Amino acid sequence: MQYLKQLFRKISLIAERPKLLHILYASIVFSLLLVTFRMYYTGSMLRASLVWNLFLAYIPFALTNWMERNPAEMKQRLNWYICFVVWLVFIPNAPYIITDLFHLFDGGVPVWFELFLICSFAFNGMLMGYMSIRSMEKMWSRRYTRWPAWLFSFPVLFLSSLGVYIGRYLRYNSWDVVKDPVTLTRDLIALFTHPWENRHAWAFTICMGVFLSLMYPLVKQRLSRDVQ
Repeated sequence: MQYLKQLFRKISLIAERPKLLHILYASIVFSLLLVTFRMYYTGSMLRASLVWNLFLAYIPFALTNWMERNPAEMKQRLNWYICFVVWLVFIPNAPYIITDLFHLFDGGVPVWFELFLICSFAFNGMLMGYMSIRSMEKMWSRRYTRWPAWLFSFPVLFLSSLGVYIGRYLRYNSWDVVKDPVTLTRDLIALFTHPWENRHAWAFTICMGVFLSLMYPLVKQRLSRDVQ
């Protein structure tokens, strides 16, 4: 009986002040239920790619969690930079899922269901991305105390936006940094050396960068409250 009372007390505390992790886990379960129902209802694997995209968004989130739990490993300069570069390569996968809304009218299910399905996955990716950026921001601030936090987070958000464009329109993946670095580098150079010809790319990057930057302080504030 005492055990049940303690369990109900913990549940009530979670319900009164849900932490972002609790919201994230519940949202992931909701997304998986939606995509499972869609595959069952349509007999199609069309939206199974959302699960893969969410896994890619989870990689930087898992990496920063590992880095925070292993501060001794991060004291070594080489380990730190390797983890940071890998994280920077994968972090655009977090907001990338938003662009799956381009497929909203592909058919198979009512549009409203497709909207909730894609938005739920996009929410999970965004939330994991923001939580990961906040974790990396704190580690960066502890390592480079003279750098203001915004000088780290906002460039990362705009680089992530550029990464989303590269993934969605140029059709590169994170592992193409290793798999096909020559072609990727050539296309990136073209973006920077011919900005007017690639004005749509920069317009997309700026708009998404502003959008992500406006939302980040709200999540950052909530994360600070959860730590208290």
